[in-house]
Amino acid sequence: MKELADRPLRIPGEPWPRHAWRLLRWVLELRLVPRLTERRGGWRAPLRGLRDGLTAFGRVLLLASFALLLLSRRSQPGFDLGLAAAGLSVVLLSLLIGWLWRPRLHLTRLEQATAIAGRPCRGRVRVVNVGRRAARELSLREWRGPGWRALPAAQSTLIGHLPAGESALCEVAFVPRERGLLRLPGLAAHSYFPLFVTCSTQRVAEPMEVAVLPPPLRVTLPPLRDLAARCLHAGTQAARRHGTFEYAYSRPYQPGDLPSRLDHRASARRGELMARVFHGGVQLQARGVVLCCDTSVAGFEPWQPRPRNRKALDRRLALLLEIAAQARAAQLPPQALALGDDWQTLVDEAALQRAVAGCAPARGCRLPDAPLQADWLHLLVTEDASPELLARVAAWRAAGRLVLVFRLGGAGRSLPEAPGNHEVHG
Repeated sequence: MKELADRPLRIPGEPWPRHAWRLLRWVLELRLVPRLTERRGGWRAPLRGLRDGLTAFGRVLLLASFALLLLSRRSQPGFDLGLAAAGLSVVLLSLLIGWLWRPRLHLTRLEQATAIAGRPCRGRVRVVNVGRRAARELSLREWRGPGWRALPAAQSTLIGHLPAGESALCEVAFVPRERGLLRLPGLAAHSYFPLFVTCSTQRVAEPMEVAVLPPPLRVTLPPLRDLAARCLHAGTQAARRHGTFEYAYSRPYQPGDLPSRLDHRASARRGELMARVFHGGVQLQARGVVLCCDTSVAGFEPWQPRPRNRKALDRRLALLLEIAAQARAAQLPPQALALGDDWQTLVDEAALQRAVAGCAPARGCRLPDAPLQADWLHLLVTEDASPELLARVAAWRAAGRLVLVFRLGGAGRSLPEAPGNHEVHG
């Protein structure tokens, strides 16, 4: 099902009948029901009041009372009119007392949350009772809107009693549907006092923008310093020669290891090829890392405003975040990021998360023309080793930069075997 944002673009020089056919298909598959949004006032206020003014038990009680009222006839003496009157009296009494005892609250968000697509996100809210009466049976939620869904009412936090002038901390939870920058317009507070039949609602405009990140990948990456040490060679500006080589340990053979490093004795004992690892000789002199990701999506046609499936890009961005976390653990802080043609400076981790959350897919491979400083380790994530990407990486390496390329296993072309190229399966 398509939305207004999926309207086909007009390609210059394309015949009009082809564009008209795409428009017709788009209209036939268009979603006619708009996304549910919540705001104060508007033509949906009565429907919203009916939905928020009654609990599930209150709606059942009201419908049952109306059904008894309609079925109470002289020909059917089994339906008593008094039961219908009692049910309606309970609803009206609860509504009147709840309106007279409605709370007056001041709501403030305490922190900016970072969410993960498909997982519950919880944020803290300070609730201050600014009224003259105690607030009872309080529950908070986000304003309804597209891009996320609320958790069941049974999993929400309930404040039983909040005296006048006092404050309390409450959690507000929601589940974002997909990666992106999600804007939450405000908060709504429900009071179910006195009988949990009706509820009075207070809405507070408290906007917040949440960076929704892709789900993490379950991958195991070797230490970045070990990967970089295998790629260092004479003349590389990110390396410094010192001392002599000292044997450290032996590990299983990996593509790119020199034949002279083979440990024949360990290979005979283990029954597999083993390579010796030496310390010294070459030392990594990187002050940090710069991150780069290939944002091209296969099947992204020129007439499409957005691709049909962004999961491939989300997996690459998840791998990029995993590499950034490992770099920080190795005392190599991320310094810059490229999700297109230009580099952008990373001030802190929040800047990286916002850039990843708002990353837009591209139709082709887009990488910066020139690398950055020589004392920064360049890390590139891709899924398809296209000729354009390999040519750009070769140009960076020819300029004396230390570049590590990570290809996430998928339907794309594989990387050629080289010390700086690594296949990641996850």
